[in-house]
Amino acid sequence: MVKKPVVLEAVQAFSVMIPHLLYNTRFFDCKNITEQEALKPLVVKLVPKLPQQKNDGDCEIYVIKYVEYFINKMLKEMPKAFNIAQVRKYLATQLYVYAKKKQVENYNTDNDWCQRMFDKT
Repeated sequence: MVKKPVVLEAVQAFSVMIPHLLYNTRFFDCKNITEQEALKPLVVKLVPKLPQQKNDGDCEIYVIKYVEYFINKMLKEMPKAFNIAQVRKYLATQLYVYAKKKQVENYNTDNDWCQRMFDKT
């Protein structure tokens, strides 16, 4: 059972730090937003019935899978549990293929997302 006040207090610092991290790594350079808007703290919401890991080592897998389902607007289809070993292998393969593609295509990895935005214009 998640203790709402404890969780919200624990993530509060991250809701402030993450926008600063993104801003200082120039994530927002290719987006049309002001510094003030970029540095606004993130809104934190607890998601009911979210699958939970059963140990202290699988949190990142659950976060990655949540984001994947969220981005694809498929949260209602998200399973209650994952085959962690299989997901880890799948993610490792995806990262390898992505890194290899970057190497072969020889494009800048320092600020990849902005470079791609500029290349499309």
